Amino acid sequence: MRILHISDAGLPDPRVERMASTMKKRGHDVVFLGGRDIRGQHLSAFSETRAELLPSGPRIVHDPRVKRRWLRAICEMKPDVVHVHNVVVGHFLLDTDYPAIFDDHEHLSAQRCVFMSRPFVRKTAARLLVRKFPRWERALAERFPVLTVSEGIADYYRRYTSNVGVVINTPMLDEVSWIESPPKREGLVYMGGDFNAPRFIPFRNMSGLREILDFDIVSGLPHREMMKNLAKYRIGLTPYRPHPFQLVCNPNKNYEYLHAGLQVLLQENFFHLFEDNKFVHSYGDYDDILNVVDSIPEANPERIMEMARDKYIWEKRENVVISAYKAV
Repeated sequence: MRILHISDAGLPDPRVERMASTMKKRGHDVVFLGGRDIRGQHLSAFSETRAELLPSGPRIVHDPRVKRRWLRAICEMKPDVVHVHNVVVGHFLLDTDYPAIFDDHEHLSAQRCVFMSRPFVRKTAARLLVRKFPRWERALAERFPVLTVSEGIADYYRRYTSNVGVVINTPMLDEVSWIESPPKREGLVYMGGDFNAPRFIPFRNMSGLREILDFDIVSGLPHREMMKNLAKYRIGLTPYRPHPFQLVCNPNKNYEYLHAGLQVLLQENFFHLFEDNKFVHSYGDYDDILNVVDSIPEANPERIMEMARDKYIWEKRENVVISAYKAV
């Protein structure tokens, strides 16, 4: 079977490549079409890659040439099944007969706050596109099996279909089995490029945090180098100010921290994902975050890594991916 993954993003993209690797291991030919640049592959999952660059904002809706170009590119790649990543490119398939899987790992209709926090001109231009998201999501869910990253997002789609599977963004075993714990760890770290952006997006707002906590930042590195750097630290941070979207999203950084042997400090909106994990700690708001940090006990990093390999590994959820393909 020839499986085409389509995404509004480019490569590398760990989730997209893990999904592709799951089916490649089972003997299928897996190819990729993206809306952004191809800068290489994290897992070397695809036998062929292609970029069909997407315009920004409402031109995706208004300009019929965009849809025609994408459908032509999809046709030229000759897929038996299309694995659709997110709604922006997914809606291109609604008027076609391609069998498909809808893999929604962004839930853009719930991220209206991100688009509306932009400067006035960009916010105004994005309104029409944002209004389309809920209708497209429903139409895709009613036609195709759905995969997503959390039970919160899955519950949203269960209003339209019973064919929903949750596959959280955990690493594959080969991505983390090589990590060794250094003899000494210290300090706090945040993984991500948010502090390099002109402004924080609303559900990753960390304004004022650097005046409260002393921590390092790791960003922009290849995955292996990033994990090696994380393993130097004691505590990994997901230190956002509270926001409703946090109740349904599922940041992959928490799993990367655990696999690198760090304890995790996160906003209490995320704590339901780790209620039985003694290495994950939560705070309510910035008034108590420093006290929580000071109260986190020492832990054996190798024990944390063993626990992560047991509980938070991609291979344990591959059966959900395979079930979606069987449904197609």
